[in-house]
Amino acid sequence: MKIKKISEIKNFSIFKDFDWDTNLTYQNKQRQNEVYDFKDINILYGRNYSGKTSLSKIIRSLEKKQLPLKYDNPDFKIKLSDDTEITQNTLQTFEHPIHVYNSDFVKENLKFIHNENDNIESFSVTLGGDNQQILEQIQKLKGELGSNEENNKSGIYLDIHNKEHQVRKASENHNAKNRHLENTLSDKATRGSESIKSQHTLFGDINYSITKLRNDLTEVQKSSFQVLSEDQKIEKLALIKQTELPTPPEIPKYTLNFSSLLQATTETLKTVVSLSGKIEELTNNPTLNSWVQTGHQLHHDRDTCAFCNNKISEEREQTLNQHFNQEFQILQSRISKGIQLLDKELDSEILKFNLNINLYYQQYHSRLSALSSNLDSSFSKQKASLEQLKIALEQKQNNPFIELESNNPQDYSLEITTILDQISDIRNQCIRLNSDLKTKQEEAKKAVRLNHVYHFLQDINHTQLTSDIEFALQAIAPLKTELATLRTRKDTLLSDIETEEAKLKSEGEACNRIKELLNHEFGHSSLSLEPIEVDTMNGKQIKFEIQRIKDGNKTKAHNLSEGECSLISFCYFLAKIQDDLDHDKKPIIWIDDPICSLDNNHIYLIYSLLENLCLENNYNQLFISTHNLDFLKYLTQLTPMGKTATTIKREKAFYQIERAFTCSILKKMPLHLQENSSEFIYLFDQIYKCSLAIDVDDSNHIYFYNFANNARKFLEIYTYYLFPNPQLKDRQRLQRFWGDRLPRIFSERINHDGSHAVTILEGKITLRDFSEVNTNAKLILSKLKTSNSEQYNCLLESIGITPTTQ
Repeated sequence: MKIKKISEIKNFSIFKDFDWDTNLTYQNKQRQNEVYDFKDINILYGRNYSGKTSLSKIIRSLEKKQLPLKYDNPDFKIKLSDDTEITQNTLQTFEHPIHVYNSDFVKENLKFIHNENDNIESFSVTLGGDNQQILEQIQKLKGELGSNEENNKSGIYLDIHNKEHQVRKASENHNAKNRHLENTLSDKATRGSESIKSQHTLFGDINYSITKLRNDLTEVQKSSFQVLSEDQKIEKLALIKQTELPTPPEIPKYTLNFSSLLQATTETLKTVVSLSGKIEELTNNPTLNSWVQTGHQLHHDRDTCAFCNNKISEEREQTLNQHFNQEFQILQSRISKGIQLLDKELDSEILKFNLNINLYYQQYHSRLSALSSNLDSSFSKQKASLEQLKIALEQKQNNPFIELESNNPQDYSLEITTILDQISDIRNQCIRLNSDLKTKQEEAKKAVRLNHVYHFLQDINHTQLTSDIEFALQAIAPLKTELATLRTRKDTLLSDIETEEAKLKSEGEACNRIKELLNHEFGHSSLSLEPIEVDTMNGKQIKFEIQRIKDGNKTKAHNLSEGECSLISFCYFLAKIQDDLDHDKKPIIWIDDPICSLDNNHIYLIYSLLENLCLENNYNQLFISTHNLDFLKYLTQLTPMGKTATTIKREKAFYQIERAFTCSILKKMPLHLQENSSEFIYLFDQIYKCSLAIDVDDSNHIYFYNFANNARKFLEIYTYYLFPNPQLKDRQRLQRFWGDRLPRIFSERINHDGSHAVTILEGKITLRDFSEVNTNAKLILSKLKTSNSEQYNCLLESIGITPTTQ
């Protein structure tokens, strides 16, 4: 396992919103973009406070499986060689051996540096020996444990790998089924033209969501939920589409008193005119009597017959008047009025009432249609009953001298009144519906929506889908239990192996290894590391103590210099990781700035130790950071290969950590730093970049901010080699270099004020004017070129610039 890249650092100390691919993409020889990822050996250069230690703390969190203290909301992502990613929340999943040397390592393991009363934490290394039984037990345990190498797993590691695969597949199966149902529900809720949200005019919610759909699912799955019948659905849909109607006309009142008409008719039929003084021939012949009655009325003012022209005798006139006397006239008038009344009732508006159902809401149309049909039928029957009364009176009109029997036709008034009351009740409902139509429509929309959701669940077989999801979920737990058992067994085996290996370890051997490093010919022969036994809460334990040879005797060392502390710390680190190297665990090693406060001899010792580490080739990946350009020059010469000629040569990569005010970035190291890592070349490169800039932006403002210091140091170095007379002051060398007074004064003012700010207070807190810095940079380059063009071209070539012929 290797670290491929630190994909992003959104927040960690000086790093803010750093993205690897954005900052480490470059053009290869084929002029195509390529991401510059970590290799086998990785060299990082950055000045002090640029962020080197912050990077080491991120990596050390993989080793410790926890975040460092006192960092607010750390947020980063590390991509490994198998393309898995580790974040600040998944540190526990990283299992490959890794060792980080930085200030935190020193604080935790070498406490005496900060407190002389503390000792160094002890550790032990494996010794050779004849304890074959222990070795055989270790081999047996390791055999069961197996190998954890990529593509070559065995034993418990292979079982865990396979079980993890089963858990992952079971989880993926559960997630796929759950995702399928969720997508189906999302489609129905909000996505597409067929979704409930898209049909809000029908279902009543323009803000419908999957959450609301889940609430509806709960509603329709209750035992109390009633599915709409087809008629109910049609009625609800009609109500939803309904617009507000005007108030229907009032229903007329049914005022016909049939019982009164029947009673009056019956009484009239029973009334008989007295036969006294009546013409017998006429009383016996109703037709003739009617004919004579009509003629008598026509001849009221005549004395001759209009038919035969004969004179009508007074005797005949008296006989007829007596026959058609007042009693007779009263009965005939009564009958006529009765007939007229019946005709009036037959022609009354109430019996002509025609119900217009289109004036009512459609939901009532079916009921109103039935009521209208029943009302027409009742009206027809009532008219028939009135006609019967009229016919009876007409018969009585021709038979005044006899009593007629009434056939008592049926009265339909109650039936008609009941129907009219029902229609009136529907009219009142329509009037009330006008006032709460919106509420009723919302209720109808909800009912239609729930009905739609219910049928949707049947269509997708929701019950089976949820059952499948639950079954898939239940399949995960046993697999996880089996996986936990395997992991517990793995931990037990590792613990047992550690216990057995502890029987083969010795703190004294660890001391000897560190002393060998300290007593190297370039090391520190007066210092030694000795194991001592100390009392702790857990009983007696072995700790290490740094001792110094004083007057021929070893005593506890006090007042160690910073260089001595650095040397002891790094030797301790190398000895501590030696076990993983010896046992071919192929650890990842990150070393942060190991040469702090060391002199040249000790710097070369550190380099020698690192070179030896590379030659041993027992590590998987190596990272080394430094702030020292001289040490960087050594690091570029590390030999990236193994012990044998068949070993594949390791790749090296170079990075630069650069800070710009409040944040830092990691970028590909410039070629001139990789190949000519001297401060002189670096300073020339910074001046050259300032001379090319057209404007100040986020990518180059750091060059301008540091220009005064860089230019001053460069000119001091350059002029010293031009004029090495120790009697000359820096100012005198600059005067000889510039020759011309004006450019010297201009350049000197910018460089001096910008780097010292002794004359202008604001110089410490404000940036130099861009044009002044740019002009000064060009002025320095121009002077270098005119002074020695061949040397100037060599300087350009040292930073990867091809000199022009002009």
